[in-house]
Amino acid sequence: MYAARYHDRLNLKEYRAQAWFQSGLLCIELETEVGPQTLEWSANQIHSIVAHADGQVIVQNGRQYIEVQDLYFKTDFDRVMGPKAGRQKGFFDKIGIKGCFVGLALLIVPLILAYFYLAPWLANRAAEQISPQTEAQIGNTWAQAILATSTVDSFRTAQLQEFYDSLHYGGPYSMHLTVVKAPIENAFALPGGQIVVYDHMLDLVKTPEQLAALLAHETSHILLKHSTKSIFRAMAGRIALLSILGDFGSIAGMVAQQGDALASLSYSRALEREADQNGLKLMEKSQIPLRGMPDLFRNMLKSSPEGNSGGMSAFLSTHPALEERIQETELVATEKTNQPDTLRSGLVRIWQKLK
Repeated sequence: MYAARYHDRLNLKEYRAQAWFQSGLLCIELETEVGPQTLEWSANQIHSIVAHADGQVIVQNGRQYIEVQDLYFKTDFDRVMGPKAGRQKGFFDKIGIKGCFVGLALLIVPLILAYFYLAPWLANRAAEQISPQTEAQIGNTWAQAILATSTVDSFRTAQLQEFYDSLHYGGPYSMHLTVVKAPIENAFALPGGQIVVYDHMLDLVKTPEQLAALLAHETSHILLKHSTKSIFRAMAGRIALLSILGDFGSIAGMVAQQGDALASLSYSRALEREADQNGLKLMEKSQIPLRGMPDLFRNMLKSSPEGNSGGMSAFLSTHPALEERIQETELVATEKTNQPDTLRSGLVRIWQKLK
């Protein structure tokens, strides 16, 4: 008998389970909310079986699958279920090469139109349908992958989290901040409430108001679902198909496994402007001097060697039209005459410890 995890992508259920083999069947006993439940999968019901080098085996039956972490499970599976189990012929195997060409000839034009027009719309719709809780699961998966190969500054992480919590920016997400040690001038937001800030970026932020502005900007990307929408659009083709089927649970799982797509994640000029404007609203609501936003952008622009775009920081390279944004945020900060001139003493104290 093998310990396992059972997943039902149709009903978004997950249970601990026990798996064993009996008379040509894979038997699975689930520990559900209403008590034990036993499933029996025959060889012809199993669509695929994938075995990894570390002993993890994934067996799929339609939208159900189990995960087993045991080096001997695959051997027992092949012995009892037969070597052909989990190796069903695909659609293209059945229709042959001629059928493939005919199908491509009939579908190529509408598929191209759907990719460029329908897919982005459906991807955006799918992003809107994803709950904050599911976004958090996606973001946590990505954060674990990123931080697994990074050096985290635990002290500054704790201070930055305290600083952020004292800003009271609000929203439906539980925000988690992490400071990573690396010679990179950057900060980025992950779906669902994860913000990663590199320590070189903290070193370039000169005032607590600028730090509050940086965090307001990244928070706005999360609150406005910019990260989620951008990565969904980058995967628009696959997401469009699942959106048509209404399988939003599968969308979330697929996106969570595509953390490598984060490397190419960037925002349009319109989304950056929207994050700036929403960030200023967050600062205004929390009584943070708005001058921190244009001062942040101005300070970051100065950090790049004059006339050398190749030396521009990672933060700037993914945040276009910085000069325009300085002017726009400066205008808002100047117009808001009812804003405080100084930051709350508690935030200043945390800032001093952080620096």
